Amino acid sequence: MSPNLVSARITRVMVPVDGSEHSMKAAELAVEIAKKTNSQLFFIHVFEKDKVPDWFKTFAELEHLGAADYFDIVDRRLFAPLIARAKESEIQDFHCIRATGDSANEILKNAERLKVDLIVMGTRGLGKLSGVILGSVSSQVLSKATCTCVAVK
Repeated sequence: MSPNLVSARITRVMVPVDGSEHSMKAAELAVEIAKKTNSQLFFIHVFEKDKVPDWFKTFAELEHLGAADYFDIVDRRLFAPLIARAKESEIQDFHCIRATGDSANEILKNAERLKVDLIVMGTRGLGKLSGVILGSVSSQVLSKATCTCVAVK
Protein backbone atom coordinates (compact mmCIF):
# COMPACT_ATOMS: atom_id res chain seq x y z
CA MET A 1 0.00 0.00 0.00
CA SER A 2 1.45 3.35 -0.98
CA PRO A 3 1.96 6.09 1.64
CA ASN A 4 -0.32 8.42 -0.36
CA LEU A 5 -3.18 5.93 -0.23
CA VAL A 6 -2.78 5.56 3.55
CA SER A 7 -2.64 9.30 4.19
CA ALA A 8 -5.75 9.84 2.06
CA ARG A 9 -7.70 7.57 4.42
CA ILE A 10 -6.35 8.66 7.79
CA THR A 11 -7.15 12.19 8.95
CA ARG A 12 -8.01 11.64 12.63
CA VAL A 13 -6.10 9.34 14.98
CA MET A 14 -7.12 8.51 18.55
CA VAL A 15 -4.96 6.85 21.19
CA PRO A 16 -6.34 5.84 24.60
CA VAL A 17 -3.69 6.28 27.32
CA ASP A 18 -3.54 5.12 30.92
CA GLY A 19 0.18 5.37 31.65
CA SER A 20 0.87 1.68 31.08
CA GLU A 21 3.85 0.60 29.00
CA HIS A 22 1.60 -0.66 26.21
CA SER A 23 -0.46 2.53 26.04
CA MET A 24 2.69 4.64 25.88
CA LYS A 25 4.02 2.49 23.02
CA ALA A 26 0.67 2.97 21.30
CA ALA A 27 0.95 6.73 21.83
CA GLU A 28 4.38 6.73 20.24
CA LEU A 29 3.06 4.87 17.19
CA ALA A 30 0.02 7.17 16.99
CA VAL A 31 2.29 10.22 17.02
CA GLU A 32 4.35 8.76 14.16
CA ILE A 33 1.23 7.92 12.14
CA ALA A 34 -0.29 11.36 12.76
CA LYS A 35 2.95 13.01 11.69
CA LYS A 36 3.24 10.97 8.49
CA THR A 37 -0.41 11.40 7.55
CA ASN A 38 -0.72 15.02 8.77
CA SER A 39 -3.67 13.90 10.88
CA GLN A 40 -5.43 15.32 13.90
CA LEU A 41 -4.33 13.45 17.00
CA PHE A 42 -6.53 12.77 20.01
CA PHE A 43 -5.11 11.48 23.29
CA ILE A 44 -7.89 10.16 25.54
CA HIS A 45 -7.79 9.08 29.18
CA VAL A 46 -10.88 7.61 30.81
CA PHE A 47 -11.32 7.97 34.54
CA GLU A 48 -13.40 5.11 35.93
CA LYS A 49 -14.76 6.25 39.29
CA ASP A 50 -14.84 2.74 40.70
CA LYS A 51 -11.32 1.95 39.45
CA VAL A 52 -9.16 4.68 40.88
CA PRO A 53 -5.51 3.62 40.44
CA ASP A 54 -3.79 2.43 43.61
CA TRP A 55 -1.00 4.98 43.20
CA PHE A 56 -3.57 7.78 43.31
CA LYS A 57 -5.43 6.36 46.30
CA THR A 58 -2.21 6.31 48.33
CA PHE A 59 -1.15 9.75 47.11
CA ALA A 60 -4.63 11.21 47.72
CA GLU A 61 -4.72 9.90 51.29
CA LEU A 62 -1.31 11.36 52.09
CA GLU A 63 -2.05 14.71 50.45
CA HIS A 64 -5.76 14.95 51.40
CA LEU A 65 -6.84 15.17 47.77
CA GLY A 66 -10.22 14.47 46.21
CA ALA A 67 -11.26 12.89 42.92
CA ALA A 68 -11.23 16.27 41.15
CA ASP A 69 -7.50 16.53 41.83
CA TYR A 70 -6.98 13.34 39.85
CA PHE A 71 -7.57 15.23 36.59
CA ASP A 72 -4.86 17.76 37.40
CA ILE A 73 -2.44 14.94 38.14
CA VAL A 74 -3.41 13.16 34.92
CA ASP A 75 -2.63 16.37 33.05
CA ARG A 76 0.81 16.62 34.61
CA ARG A 77 1.85 12.95 34.73
CA LEU A 78 0.14 11.56 31.64
CA PHE A 79 -0.73 14.27 29.14
CA ALA A 80 2.28 16.59 29.59
CA PRO A 81 4.83 14.12 28.13
CA LEU A 82 2.45 13.27 25.29
CA ILE A 83 1.92 16.94 24.47
CA ALA A 84 5.70 17.45 24.48
CA ARG A 85 6.14 14.48 22.13
CA ALA A 86 3.46 15.75 19.74
CA LYS A 87 5.05 19.20 19.65
CA GLU A 88 8.50 17.66 19.17
CA SER A 89 7.11 15.81 16.15
CA GLU A 90 5.69 19.09 14.85
CA ILE A 91 2.10 17.89 15.04
CA GLN A 92 0.00 21.03 14.91
CA ASP A 93 -3.45 19.64 15.64
CA PHE A 94 -3.63 17.52 18.77
CA HIS A 95 -6.12 17.35 21.62
CA CYS A 96 -6.25 15.80 25.11
CA ILE A 97 -9.59 14.36 26.18
CA ARG A 98 -10.48 13.45 29.75
CA ALA A 99 -13.59 11.33 30.08
CA THR A 100 -15.38 9.66 32.97
CA GLY A 101 -17.18 6.32 32.76
CA ASP A 102 -16.62 2.88 31.32
CA SER A 103 -13.32 2.95 29.40
CA ALA A 104 -14.38 0.99 26.33
CA ASN A 105 -17.70 2.82 26.02
CA GLU A 106 -16.09 6.25 26.39
CA ILE A 107 -13.38 5.45 23.84
CA LEU A 108 -15.96 4.20 21.34
CA LYS A 109 -18.35 7.10 21.99
CA ASN A 110 -15.61 9.70 21.52
CA ALA A 111 -14.23 7.96 18.44
CA GLU A 112 -17.69 8.14 16.83
CA ARG A 113 -18.26 11.74 17.93
CA LEU A 114 -14.89 12.85 16.56
CA LYS A 115 -15.20 10.75 13.38
CA VAL A 116 -11.88 9.06 14.08
CA ASP A 117 -10.38 7.03 11.22
CA LEU A 118 -7.90 5.07 13.33
CA ILE A 119 -7.64 4.00 16.96
CA VAL A 120 -4.17 2.96 18.13
CA MET A 121 -4.18 1.30 21.54
CA GLY A 122 -2.13 -0.90 23.80
CA THR A 123 -3.13 -4.53 24.26
CA ARG A 124 -2.59 -4.41 28.02
CA GLY A 125 -3.44 -1.53 30.29
CA LEU A 126 -3.46 -0.97 34.01
CA GLY A 127 -6.63 -3.02 34.53
CA LYS A 128 -6.90 -5.80 37.08
CA LEU A 129 -7.99 -9.43 36.81
CA SER A 130 -11.52 -8.30 35.92
CA GLY A 131 -10.13 -7.38 32.49
CA VAL A 132 -9.20 -11.00 31.91
CA ILE A 133 -12.59 -12.31 33.05
CA LEU A 134 -14.87 -9.70 31.50
CA GLY A 135 -12.79 -8.90 28.43
CA SER A 136 -10.16 -6.23 28.26
CA VAL A 137 -10.85 -2.68 27.15
CA SER A 138 -8.72 -3.21 24.05
CA SER A 139 -10.63 -6.32 22.96
CA GLN A 140 -13.96 -4.55 23.47
CA VAL A 141 -12.82 -1.53 21.44
CA LEU A 142 -11.25 -3.67 18.72
CA SER A 143 -14.43 -5.71 18.31
CA LYS A 144 -16.95 -2.84 18.45
CA ALA A 145 -15.20 0.08 16.74
CA THR A 146 -16.46 1.15 13.33
CA CYS A 147 -13.05 2.47 12.31
CA THR A 148 -9.72 0.77 11.78
CA CYS A 149 -7.90 -0.23 14.97
CA VAL A 150 -4.29 -1.13 15.66
CA ALA A 151 -3.31 -3.07 18.79
CA VAL A 152 0.19 -2.44 20.14
CA LYS A 153 2.14 -4.85 22.35
